[in-house]
Amino acid sequence: MPDLGQTKLDHVLSHIAKSFEKMLEFGLIAGIPLGIIEQICIYGETHSDQVISLLLVLMLILSAFLVREIRKMRSKHGR
Repeated sequence: MPDLGQTKLDHVLSHIAKSFEKMLEFGLIAGIPLGIIEQICIYGETHSDQVISLLLVLMLILSAFLVREIRKMRSKHGR
């Protein structure tokens, strides 16, 4: 393991640094979506009329997409 250094202290510090890197990576993966959700909730409290209409439009679009995908799956299994 030449990438960890020559001494035992170098090995320990390398493992600590790699562990800290994994913790930061997990924190970003979990933290960024939570931050986005928090900001949407804050915006929704102050602009509820806009958010409700936007959510209705998104629900209609996603429903149409879901119906199309279900029809596509049924046609594949029917053959």
